[in-house]
Amino acid sequence: MTDPLSFLLLAACCTISGTVHAVSGAALAAAQLVVRSGAASDTAKRTTTDSGGGFSLDEPPGTYTVAASAKGFAPVTVFVNANRDVSVQIALEPLDSPKLRQIGTVTIDGRLSPIQGTIPSIALTRADLDALGDNRIVEGLEELPSATFTRPDGGAASAVAVVSLRGPDPSESLLALDGQLLNDGNTGDVDLSRLPVAAFSAVEVTEGLGPEDSNGSNTFGGAIDLISLRPTKDPHEAFSLSGGSFGQSESSFNATGTQGRLGYATALDDQNESGFVNQTVPLYSTSDPACAPCVTRLGSSVASHAALGALTWSFSQNADVTARIFVLGDNRDQSSAVNGIDRNAGDIGMPQYGGFIGPGEQTFAQDVRAYQIRARLPLGAGELTTDLSESDNAIAVQGGAASPYDVIHQDHRYNGGVTWQRTLATSQFAVGGYARYESLEFEAPPSSGGSALTAFEAQPLLGQTIDVLYLRGGFEPAPKLRLDGGVFQSWYTTFGSNLDGRFGAIYNTDPSTAIRFSLGTGFRAPLLLERYQFPYAQLALDANGVFVGQGSPGERPEHATEYELGASHEFSRQSTLDVSLYQTNLRDPIEIFYPLAAVAAGACASNSYAHPIPACVSYNSNVGNAVYQGAEIRYSQLFSPAHVLVTARYGLNIAYPKDLNAQFSNPTSGGNLVDNEQFLGIPQQQGSLQVDWSNRGWHAAAAGTARGNNNELNQGPFVIVNALVGRHVVSGVDLSLAVTNLFNAAAGSFTQFGAGAPYRGLIGQDASGADLYGALPTDALHIEPAGVRLILTLSR
Repeated sequence: MTDPLSFLLLAACCTISGTVHAVSGAALAAAQLVVRSGAASDTAKRTTTDSGGGFSLDEPPGTYTVAASAKGFAPVTVFVNANRDVSVQIALEPLDSPKLRQIGTVTIDGRLSPIQGTIPSIALTRADLDALGDNRIVEGLEELPSATFTRPDGGAASAVAVVSLRGPDPSESLLALDGQLLNDGNTGDVDLSRLPVAAFSAVEVTEGLGPEDSNGSNTFGGAIDLISLRPTKDPHEAFSLSGGSFGQSESSFNATGTQGRLGYATALDDQNESGFVNQTVPLYSTSDPACAPCVTRLGSSVASHAALGALTWSFSQNADVTARIFVLGDNRDQSSAVNGIDRNAGDIGMPQYGGFIGPGEQTFAQDVRAYQIRARLPLGAGELTTDLSESDNAIAVQGGAASPYDVIHQDHRYNGGVTWQRTLATSQFAVGGYARYESLEFEAPPSSGGSALTAFEAQPLLGQTIDVLYLRGGFEPAPKLRLDGGVFQSWYTTFGSNLDGRFGAIYNTDPSTAIRFSLGTGFRAPLLLERYQFPYAQLALDANGVFVGQGSPGERPEHATEYELGASHEFSRQSTLDVSLYQTNLRDPIEIFYPLAAVAAGACASNSYAHPIPACVSYNSNVGNAVYQGAEIRYSQLFSPAHVLVTARYGLNIAYPKDLNAQFSNPTSGGNLVDNEQFLGIPQQQGSLQVDWSNRGWHAAAAGTARGNNNELNQGPFVIVNALVGRHVVSGVDLSLAVTNLFNAAAGSFTQFGAGAPYRGLIGQDASGADLYGALPTDALHIEPAGVRLILTLSR
């Protein structure tokens, strides 16, 4: 029996209190709260917030979930360990917030949240990224099994890094900031390598075709939405300093809060790195025949600066206006990435074999600017949201180019959108649209012969206008069943119109288990540069007498149909499992045609700028089909007595072309395409395991990320292990030590040209003209070895 004193102590503890407010900082009155303990048999307690958004409940000591909801806002569930009085601050997102898709439930640690929508979604919170000391967004994305990376300029930390979701082409996945599209008109993606964690509160990764996409249907595979730092109800500031291996240093500052009706958020970040490589070598230049060799300095230094500012004025709890600006500028030495050591078998016996080859010194500068004004207000029985935005992405390259990402250009994007949404007891629907104008300014080699790499000429301005209308919504025809759907009509001035539809369903067999299904169509519009036809004099002429890099004015969109089946199960409040199966059928993929037959017949030997042969041109073209299919598994377990959270992820990614011939190659990887064979650079198997621990002011985390064969580095299977250990020294002061690539996986200074894991491709033709396939050499890319970083954070 419990003695009277113990009973009185239990009765005195614990009070769960706090406030519910919008992300703008406005208090939400009459919000509904449901508090449940970890025991399934316990009765839920319910309450509502007062006029100031406050609430309070008395409960015995234990573990609880607190679910908050308010009309017009996405519900949120938070996990509370109440062994004493606790205060909880809950921020709700508007249903039609800048997030690309809605996530029904988000916990304090998103990895414990089962998927509640009709498509998989993953929230990488700021806490998740800080747990391992990540200071760049790309580091967090590397742990996701659906994400595959392309490193067109090499593996160095200073080199370009772009990401695809469930497929080989980065241009098929949307990258956005608060729903504002950032994808580039030159390459179809934005270089993620320098985006700082300090400017963002979370990264929302959604996979597949979402019935409630708010950015149209011009995507498949998924979308990555960077959620900017948001205002908070109470003022918070944080200042961080770090330094470590390879001359790394970072300083960042965050401030958020609300003064009256005005909410604010600001972030400043400065990152510098002298680099792992900084040496002078004899280089056989591929762009200057006179350098055979020339003494050349190869480096990997980086200087990157970013700033974000946001202001929100709240008229009421369901009416506000937000202005946000984000700027990123970086300058990098890519010379250690684009140059390397010659291990090509064809060069054995040549002077350069075993020595350094490449285009020579190269600096790469990127400038990203994104401006946005968004507002929401009640209108009739629903809510009206509006959005005005403008973004610029500029690339400047000095020195030799190594890939299509090294093109001097500036991309502009202007967007205006409006949506009206109504929320009912068991349903919601929205109708809206947007108008967008895109333009691309770029430079190309001069028309004096096509091979110069140090002088460029401005080209005609390329542009297009895009208009999109959509109707999307969902309802619950039965207590355990929810259906979602959307119809999207798009008009492009460059190629015409496109109509797509999407449908999804989720059925809760019991309170802990959900089964979901979705299907839909999407498309990827041709890039502006892919449709531009250069004069012959501005194309490069390769060793086979073929003009390369030509665009195609008649290029059509890629079209896709995707099917998905998944299930989520919550074993307890501390353990969840999610499984997804998917298939995407891609029609008319855009690949690169290369006239192998004409080369084999000797027809291109006499090709020249003076007398060009039309049959000897390599260009972009729609051809054949492709299939992306796979499975994803995620399991999370919280061991509460030990304060340990374990997250395991596994992905099977199968992606291959169909119904084409050997005269086509992939524009992203540059690899020859073989029917029914995995795309080059897409590992079929990858996964990650992360363990987090915290207790009595100490905290630690370790994560291993595994890549199988056919990976983006063209090396054998490898595992990268990162770790961090730290302590909250005193209130508001944290000191941590982070270690990256602990066991030197795939580490090295330079690319080894021709020394990568072989890929099965076209190696020639027999006497009858039939194609012969065999092992094609690839380039072995390398990343930085083990490094350490000491991080000091001051916060209040």
